[in-house]
Amino acid sequence: MTLEGRGAVVTGAGRGIGMAVTRALAGAGAAVVVMARTRDQIDALATELRAAGRRARAVPGDVTNPTDVQALAHAAEHELGHVDILVNSAGVAHSAPLHKLTLEDWNRVLTVNATGTFLCTQVFLPGMLERRWGRVANVASVAGLAGGKYIAAYSASKHAVVGFTRSVATEVAGTGVTVNAVCPGYVDTDMTRESVARIAAKTGMSPEAALRAALETTGQRRLISPEEVAHAVLALCDDASRDTNGEAVVIAEGGVPMTFRIVNPDALGRPSGWNHGMLAPAGGRALFVSGQTAPERAGLVEQWAGALERVLEVVRAAGGGPEHIGRMTIYITDRQSYLASLKPLGEVHRRLMGRHYPAMALVEVRALADVNAAVEIEATAVLP
Repeated sequence: MTLEGRGAVVTGAGRGIGMAVTRALAGAGAAVVVMARTRDQIDALATELRAAGRRARAVPGDVTNPTDVQALAHAAEHELGHVDILVNSAGVAHSAPLHKLTLEDWNRVLTVNATGTFLCTQVFLPGMLERRWGRVANVASVAGLAGGKYIAAYSASKHAVVGFTRSVATEVAGTGVTVNAVCPGYVDTDMTRESVARIAAKTGMSPEAALRAALETTGQRRLISPEEVAHAVLALCDDASRDTNGEAVVIAEGGVPMTFRIVNPDALGRPSGWNHGMLAPAGGRALFVSGQTAPERAGLVEQWAGALERVLEVVRAAGGGPEHIGRMTIYITDRQSYLASLKPLGEVHRRLMGRHYPAMALVEVRALADVNAAVEIEATAVLP
């Protein structure tokens, strides 16, 4: 993957996810302008990148201040010429029971996490639309897809980011610009450490016990690294991601972007297949793709590819992608031909589905409704 010739702006780049994303974008060849309130941190990052031969500039400022955002836009235009990629990573965390949640804290969290994302997107999006190419990646959270105890303000702000992402994505659909969000769980950042320290202080737990309690709320066994989140953001900036728009990509443990949470109970041991179960996020929409065939093509492998391409066409038209398919049922008329073609069929799958392997059921039938078809594929997907 290369982003040579692309200009990128990253907010909240002074530490954590924003810093990791900046390094990933610069490593892929993008010229970067970074913003945070902490001048010394972003100056050090820009100096590090320039020493590595990258173009980088630091612009201190506050994403909640429209004047600072305009100054960022002018600096980015001067430094980069054009901004192709915007990563809204600036954010704050907060936790408190509802009866102790102050209006001041509520407004602060909503303003930084949601309003800051709005202001930066609003100022950079017109240029992307004019050039008919752009990538906006908003750093949200799994808390933006489901609620959580004592995080009413934070969860509300990240729900706002996800809703904003999906709404703007519908405005830019078909323009060459995409707007997506990444939704990690607990990430190994200063923000998480501060949250864990608050839990420990309020509950009397040890920091280790407080961390375990926090991770249990998202089903994690360990913290996700900032670099794993950065990898998911980078994938959304590639030309190959042009069909991914309006998605809230969940970053699961291990850094794999997933629409489903894998459920593998320890008591059942290692699954013989990919998983024992998959749990769709709350708020998902079920999509059943009726049987798709490609009878005009010759050969099982070619028909398989055609049928799968048509399944994906339906999924994309509904706003999803390969990663949203949870199950496929494949009907074939010749099992021996299927067994003899496993290698090329696997190559077809990897080309069209990447590394996503949904649960599959193979059914041998005497004939299909279309007499010229050798394979038919049905699918079930869960879309955000």
